[in-house]
Amino acid sequence: MLRDAKARKIELFPVVQKGPQHKRTPSDVQKKIIAYRKQRLSTPDIQFRLTQDGIDLSVSTVERILKQAGFGKLKRRTNKELGKTRDGKIIAERTQELNFTELEKFHVDCPSVGVFFFIPYILESGILDLIKECKLPESSDIGATQACLSMLLLKLIGGKRLSHIGSYDKEPGLGVFAGLNILPKPTYMCTYSCRCSEQQLMDLQQKVVSLFHKKYPAFYGNGFINLDFHSIPHHGDESEMEKVWCGAKGKTMKGANTIFASDGISNAIVYTRADVLRREEANEINKFVEYWKSIKENVAETLVFDCKFTTYRILDDLTQRKVKFVTLRKRYARLIKETRELPRGVWKKIYVPIPKRKYKRVSVYESQLRLKDCKSSFRQIIVKDHGRSEPTFIVTNNTELPLQSILEVYAKRWRIENKLAELVAFFNLNALSSPLMIRIHFDILWSMIADTFYHRLANDLRRFENNLAPTIFKKFIDVPGRVVYDGKLMCPAG
Repeated sequence: MLRDAKARKIELFPVVQKGPQHKRTPSDVQKKIIAYRKQRLSTPDIQFRLTQDGIDLSVSTVERILKQAGFGKLKRRTNKELGKTRDGKIIAERTQELNFTELEKFHVDCPSVGVFFFIPYILESGILDLIKECKLPESSDIGATQACLSMLLLKLIGGKRLSHIGSYDKEPGLGVFAGLNILPKPTYMCTYSCRCSEQQLMDLQQKVVSLFHKKYPAFYGNGFINLDFHSIPHHGDESEMEKVWCGAKGKTMKGANTIFASDGISNAIVYTRADVLRREEANEINKFVEYWKSIKENVAETLVFDCKFTTYRILDDLTQRKVKFVTLRKRYARLIKETRELPRGVWKKIYVPIPKRKYKRVSVYESQLRLKDCKSSFRQIIVKDHGRSEPTFIVTNNTELPLQSILEVYAKRWRIENKLAELVAFFNLNALSSPLMIRIHFDILWSMIADTFYHRLANDLRRFENNLAPTIFKKFIDVPGRVVYDGKLMCPAG
């Protein structure tokens, strides 16, 4: 040892390294822990909050700091005090409106962050001003704008029922979309529509479509409007609904009889109504005509519908009012027999230029006729060699439309059926929110608005202009991400 000490290989009296003279946990973190305890948070809750803030401390360290500060253990708390149910589910906090002028910078995760792509279109459309103008219901915590945006959000992400909004009541990222800390509870959303009147909804629909017509003229006014009824099945026994034929189930059952009208080219929905009784079906077209006149002052478009949509008498009334239409005539044995007896020379071959159509060259015979109880005469076009066993009888009062165009227009009436199929598949049209008609109309109305915004977004997506809502949702909307608020409130110019 003496040798090594002389050779300075070892040190006989080494300098002992002293440890840190201050506590390892910074004072600001200790103050934060004490502040959390004053909020009656348990040690695991405090440790979880610190982890969210990016501070990595163990539970034992938190306990030691609290003990040194003079805090004892918390008393055992009830489920109500813990904010939990008996099943252990966490009770979501109360929904409140966000004041963005007072909010600090924040970032929050969102399961479907693509829904924020719709914000510019919502602001551009001016629909928020219409909601205020229509004086829709509101509560002390949730304004009418926030309630309607919550409904619109559920439609944009393909929510099946209003009650399913409870699946997102712990997603503040979706709440921000509606201007809330979190989305409203299912009870609030399910009862909100009952506080609206039928007149309020029709007034909102008329103003929304008028606004969209001015903002997005390419979606409307293409010369033709398709109309159709749609029966939404109801599986309850105690409702006061009428029995109607439900094509989705292939049988007669209780259900809601609804009516839809869509543009003949863009397929954008222009009209909806839910409370339609069977005895009132024939007169629904008159209600649509009055509605459309309130938007455009006159009905310049040709209405396209099937033979069961209305009666011959109302077709005569439409002609007297100079409303053009294209429809079908009901087939019966004598009419088919007379058609088969027509000489071959009176038939003309017409080419129908519809892609993917198997029978593009059809035989037609045009004549004038006067239907029962009608003062006006109509054009009748009989079509055969079109892939069906029986001839088709088209009736129209549009004397200016060429024969080929009439065939093409009615052949494309399937577009509204495709639109209804899209509403069923993505907007869950057949999932009745309630046996109450006012709720059904409220639900359908917001499906129409959400569908229009999907049209608008698709129009700006290169190569996706013709894609339907399910495809747009899958590729662009249903993606997780983060919402970042930089503290700057952007106000629209103007």
